[in-house]
Parts: sequence; C-alpha cells; structure tokens
Amino acid sequence: MKSINLTNAFVVTQFFLLVITFVGIAVLQRGENQLTRMPGTPRPASQLFYPVFGFALVTVGILVFTQDVLLFSRPVFGDLDVPGIGKSTAFLLVFVFDLLGAAILIKVTGGSGESPFSAILFTLPALSIFLREPPSRFFGYTIGAALLFLLVQSSDERGIFSNNPKYKNAFVWVTLMILALSTLVGYATRPI
Repeated sequence: MKSINLTNAFVVTQFFLLVITFVGIAVLQRGENQLTRMPGTPRPASQLFYPVFGFALVTVGILVFTQDVLLFSRPVFGDLDVPGIGKSTAFLLVFVFDLLGAAILIKVTGGSGESPFSAILFTLPALSIFLREPPSRFFGYTIGAALLFLLVQSSDERGIFSNNPKYKNAFVWVTLMILALSTLVGYATRPI
C-alpha cells in the first residue's frame, strides 16, 4: 500500500477514534443528566469534552500536515512552500499521543478496571499493524498499552462513573464501535 494511502487511512482512522470517544462521552453525559436531579451530583463526563476536542485538533493536525497529505494542497498554496512532517514521525507522534490520551481518559473515567474507554487503549497496537508500522514500533505500542493499562488506576474512589446509569451503555457502544473500526481498517488495508 502506498505511503499516501496509509496516511489517508490514518487520518480517517483517527477521525473515527475521536468520534467513538465523543460518543462514549455523550452517553456518559446522558447518564449524568439523569443523576443531576440530586443536588451536588458531580458531572465529570461533562468536563471531558474540551480537553478531548483539543486533543483531537492536535492529533488530526499532525496527520493533516504530513508531507503526503500536503502534496494534495500544493495547488492551494501555489509557490508557498509549507513544510510537512514525515509520515514516520507523524505516525509515531500520533500513536504516542493516542496511547497517552487513552490512558488519561481511562484514568479519569474509572481506571483500567472500570473505564468504558479501555478498548481504545488495546486497539491502538492492532491499528498500527494495519497501518504498516514497523515491528519495533508495534511491539513498543503494545508494551506501552499494557504498561499504561496496568498503571492507570482510578482517580475516582467514589465510583462516580460506575454509578452513572448509562455507564454500561457507554462501555458497550465504545467497545462495539472499536471492533467495527478495527475490522474496517483491517479490511481496507489488507494486502491485495
């Protein structure tokens, strides 16, 4: 598969990973809306939207400014030479950011044992195989995901997220959408 196709596949994959994350947050927010009838009920999922949105801008921005994607924008910029990021560097940065971002999201939503977002952490190494990352990186992402999963414990000792009536729905939606994304990317990047 050509480098530019892999980069475009990663842009689409990153977009869908972020959509899945926002769907999970939206489901948790619906549960919080049911809980807010009780005064003083915390709304931690509602506070996740802007940090995740900022994260989305950074990671998609890195992929959009790769040399492969910028080739398509040459007619737009004319003689202006916009420097691009190499595909290898961009992929490494985005995978590292994704692993760390998933770990933070897992930590604030109940820890590795309770978070509905744990599936995201485990799908990243598989996606790196589909996107033709070298074996050393794939194994690095896998070890990183495993260590982060083991190290990320709940910051919420009161079980705010697990008490959310939509918690199980968020878990189901995120997990099934991650399965669908992994299947789609695997199919799209299969050897022909």
